Amino acid sequence: MTVERVKVFDLDDTLISRGPPARILGLAGGKIRPHRPPNLSSQQIAKLNIGHHKVDGNIHGFFEQLSFSVHAGRSMIPGVRQELERFDKEGFDIYGNTGRSNKAPWVDMTEKTLENGGVKYFFKDIFYTPDGIKTAVSKAHGIHVLLTRYSNLEFYDDDPRTALFIARTFPNIQVNLVQYGTTGLLVARSEMEQVSNLRRIAVLG
Repeated sequence: MTVERVKVFDLDDTLISRGPPARILGLAGGKIRPHRPPNLSSQQIAKLNIGHHKVDGNIHGFFEQLSFSVHAGRSMIPGVRQELERFDKEGFDIYGNTGRSNKAPWVDMTEKTLENGGVKYFFKDIFYTPDGIKTAVSKAHGIHVLLTRYSNLEFYDDDPRTALFIARTFPNIQVNLVQYGTTGLLVARSEMEQVSNLRRIAVLG
């Protein structure tokens, strides 16, 4: 039987505050590796074979070690637990869909953050991103998987580039762009306003 009510959340800077060091590091990484929207349709995404769950693996290289260290200090954004509790009581199934690596150290650290924030038990599952897969592609594939189980899906993300790609790729779902810090400057407002299933909302909670 298909359940109608499902909410899918990006984690960092949507539910979890990374803090200034991690956001600055992320912006620097974006300058080194510029974001380009994937040139994939929903039909092409459906054909991908992506494993989103935890795999064995270690932290390698200076940049990943630095990133892991600064992300270890993450904590839940105030008010998020109450919002997830409300959604849960209203009958929504809740999933995570994150660009964080599916390597064991990242998964364990992320789930510890959710546990410390008192929200881990709200999630039916979390889709992580394998190394070598673009974040937007991984998230789109996770949404495709969920659309095989649910007929009505709502997605939340703080990155306007990813939100715009997801909204265009899946025009029948609602995409909510959670405005946080300077991320709203990454895509022109006029471009977002042309996509009817994309809306901007305040920080959750």
